[in-house]
Amino acid sequence: MCSATNNRGKLKKNNHIEFTELEWWDWSKIAEEMMNDHFFSTKRSAKKLTSPPRVASMFSGCGGMDLGLKWAGYKLVYSNEIDHRASETFQYNLGHKVDTRSIDDVDIEAMPDHDLLVGGFPCQPFSYAGLRKGLRDPRGKLFFALMDILKVKKPNFFIFENVKGLLTHNGGETFQNVSQAIYDAGYTYTHTVINAADLGCPQRRERLFIVGTKKGVPGSFTFPTFRLPRVSLRTAIEDLIGRTDVENNDPMRHTKRILERYKHIPQGGTLADAPAEHQQRKRGAAHMVSGKQSTQSYHRLIADDVSPTVCAMFQAHFIHYSQDRNLTAREAARLQSFPDDYVFKGKRTVMSWEKELSQYAQIGNAVAPKVAYVLARGLYEQLIKPNQK
Repeated sequence: MCSATNNRGKLKKNNHIEFTELEWWDWSKIAEEMMNDHFFSTKRSAKKLTSPPRVASMFSGCGGMDLGLKWAGYKLVYSNEIDHRASETFQYNLGHKVDTRSIDDVDIEAMPDHDLLVGGFPCQPFSYAGLRKGLRDPRGKLFFALMDILKVKKPNFFIFENVKGLLTHNGGETFQNVSQAIYDAGYTYTHTVINAADLGCPQRRERLFIVGTKKGVPGSFTFPTFRLPRVSLRTAIEDLIGRTDVENNDPMRHTKRILERYKHIPQGGTLADAPAEHQQRKRGAAHMVSGKQSTQSYHRLIADDVSPTVCAMFQAHFIHYSQDRNLTAREAARLQSFPDDYVFKGKRTVMSWEKELSQYAQIGNAVAPKVAYVLARGLYEQLIKPNQK
């Protein structure tokens, strides 16, 4: 359930939405907004705010966080993303020119003033799927570039996103260092782990969100205290089967051997369910069964459940619940809550030596836009709007 630490209360239901009651702030209005499927069906939707908060976006990727902020009525004044394909996707859909320089080359003083700094700083150093090198990894150190921006530009608020492994990395010491850096920059913060499935995404995706407030800004922030009805895979992507009128929906072409393997894997099953003749083969000896069982790949999805986490390599992990193929990029984009008019640029897949993000990787790396919308709406109503009066 999406709830901040120490904000536990009585559970109640209203129109299939589950709430945890809090004494001082009611999330029900925003919870009801999330039930408006028409609003979230296009990237063109946006709340109309009298004084839209200005946003600077770092490590912007293809724009998942930023789409959610746009939906919430915020105004993007700066974005930075080093990958040229993700930047192309961002600019095409959000109409904002992206600074593609390395963050090390950005002149912070020259950045536009902004009210909110957002960033999903690289998660691989802390991920359960990676080596978890943490802040010793060069990518982990990019977090401190965000701290430099806070110290120089002094926005009132920030929202940072990462994998939940950041909390436990190195026995919790890494997060203690992150906490101290935030305090040293002049900010207080609250944090929680949010499951995107609780906020309308048909995907179990647990991510850490840290919401910070500059010291001296009145008020405090509480995380979402509601849980929306679960959206099944069948409900989310059934209509995409065989469609050619939707961008990024081309299915992958599989070899005959792979197709035969897929046919023997039931919903909820894995490669272990396939008979021996359809198991993986030894490299360099295709006539011999490998004997190794992949723990990441060949998972047949369950139609009436939500998806496991969509990651950057999801095309190799999941099999469609009723089709003998991997998911299309569009199907995965829906699991992330991107609307169908949000078009992903670049190649569908890339080879390891190609220095660009594929459509699949862009989608898997993104912040789910609906989650970003909820946090942005809560921040606006709880802290930004009251301080504008």
